Amino acid sequence: MKFSAEQGMHKKAFGIDIVELCSSNNPFPIDGAVAYFRNNEYPCKINHGFYEMFYILDGECSIVFEDKVVELKKGDMHVIEPEKKHITQAKYADIFIVCNPPFDIKNVEFCEMNS
Repeated sequence: MKFSAEQGMHKKAFGIDIVELCSSNNPFPIDGAVAYFRNNEYPCKINHGFYEMFYILDGECSIVFEDKVVELKKGDMHVIEPEKKHITQAKYADIFIVCNPPFDIKNVEFCEMNS
């Protein structure tokens, strides 16, 4: 099944442009989106019950965890396991994000890194 950027849902979240490629009628156990970071940081969050895979299309980003920082550059991939507190930071990055099972904001807890 093809999911095109032109038919994707374009939105802003925390100052980051996002194109959600999979719509609500997605029949698959995964979804995908492209996030365009430009001098932004996504808030600290915990994904409850889903994996989040980042593939860096362009630029660089950091994923800050409680015990480490993962640096990613173009062509790198990283999978964030459920229940891991993290912050994504980038001055410039285009990131293809895949979630399994599909992303649902009800399964995201926004938090503080030091709590």
